[in-house]
This record gives sequence, structure tokens and C-alpha cells, in this order.
Amino acid sequence: MNFDRLCRATVFVLCFTTLALSQQRPLLTEDPRLIADGALVTELGLGYQHEARFPVSGLTGDFYSILENGLHFGLGKRAEFQITGVIHYYLSVDGGGSRNDWGDLAMSTKIRLVDERGPRPAVSFRPTVILPNSSRTKDIGYDGTHFFANLLFGKTAGPAYIFGSVGLGVLDDPLRAATQYDFLTYGIAASIPASSRVSLLTELNGRHNFAEFPSAGGESRGQARLGVQIKAGGMRWDAAVTAGITHWEHKVGYVVGMSKEFRLWQ
Repeated sequence: MNFDRLCRATVFVLCFTTLALSQQRPLLTEDPRLIADGALVTELGLGYQHEARFPVSGLTGDFYSILENGLHFGLGKRAEFQITGVIHYYLSVDGGGSRNDWGDLAMSTKIRLVDERGPRPAVSFRPTVILPNSSRTKDIGYDGTHFFANLLFGKTAGPAYIFGSVGLGVLDDPLRAATQYDFLTYGIAASIPASSRVSLLTELNGRHNFAEFPSAGGESRGQARLGVQIKAGGMRWDAAVTAGITHWEHKVGYVVGMSKEFRLWQ
């Protein structure tokens, strides 16, 4: 095992098992609202996908995301910095065998453009860079650098909060050097309070490649989620059922996790 990666994983585990309230989990679509200035929101969770598909390697099977984690830093009234990733991936391959690998690391900055006011929605801009940590030789990673730029929108509708995103994704082609995929990315989600401690969540999130016959790894993908957030014990607990909406997505799955907020400064 690579010593640098082992040290990195150890630091992550120590941090997130002692820390770990964000509006984000268990959804993929980003909320345009920022956390408070001086806040640190930590996240920890895991996920499972039944019959996940990996077009580049051709593998399918039950796929586990172990120690999904995130750090969100409130950097004033206009900005939030985020570091997210997965410590470990594990695939139980259909037909026998398994694969495992480290997950990639994503770094994002969420910038508030306008606040919600009257009929006007809240609008933020969120660029994201995904750095390669997983290896294509393990058959479950792309080993490429990816970039996303999304506009985020959010509006209160009665007791519910409706939010969504639209943007551009640029992904390295794992099979051809100096080649990239260009995607339209999208998401629409809603958070509906059921009580002072419980919120129901739903979303549709994905990416679309306008190429008629994209090469392996460049397929349009998407999934739906239906979940819940529960505030208890100073934490926010979450769970969601997931389902793929394209041929290349998993059939069904779930995510579970928790989040907690700390104050670094007032």
C-alpha cells in the first residue's frame, strides 16, 4: 500500500469519525445557500449501488462507497470552500472476484451572486475540480482530472425549498490521450419539512452528452433520490434510496450518513 495514501486515509478517518450540519447530504444537487461565516460543516457516510456499471472496463456488480466525506468552510458572506471525497471504493464483480480502490478528491468554491428576495431566487456559482486519486488499472476509476462549472438556483415555495443547478462538465477521456468529454450537467431537488426535526428530500440529477455515439466513459448518466434528514443529538442524520434513470446507471441503491456543524470563529 502506498504510504502517502495510507497517511491521507488515516488523517481523513481521524477527522471524520470525531467530527462529521450541512444542507447537502444525502443529495447530489447543490443548495445555493451558503453556510454561516466561520462555520465548519463536516460530513461522513456510505453508499451502496446494486448492479452498478463501469463502461470503460465492462464490469458490473454491487458497488460500495465507504467513508464518503466532506469539509465545508464558511469564508464570509459570499463564499464557501468545500473538500469532498471517498476514502474507499469496493466492487463485488458479477460472476466472481472483486475490485477496490481509493476515491477521487473534489475541491469546490461556492460563490453567492444574489440572495433570494421576493420573486427572485437565490443564485450562486460553483466551480469544481476533481483530482485523480483512483486508478484506471483497478477498473473502477477514470484516473483523470475533471472540471465542472454550475449555476445554482433556489427558491422558497410555501414550506418547501426548491433548488437546482445547470452547468458544464469537462471530463478527461480515460481511453484517448488529449481528448475530453463535454457534458451538460443538471439537477433539480426539493426539501420539504415534515416537522421541526425531520425533512423529506427528493431530486433528479445527471449529465447529458450531446454526442450521438460517445466512447466508453462518455455516456449520459443520471439518478433519482428520495430521502430524509433527521436532526437529533446535535447531528443531522440522513438516508436516501437511489435509482438510476439511464441504461448506464445502477438499478437501485442507498446512501446513509451524518453531518455536524462547528464554529471556527464568530
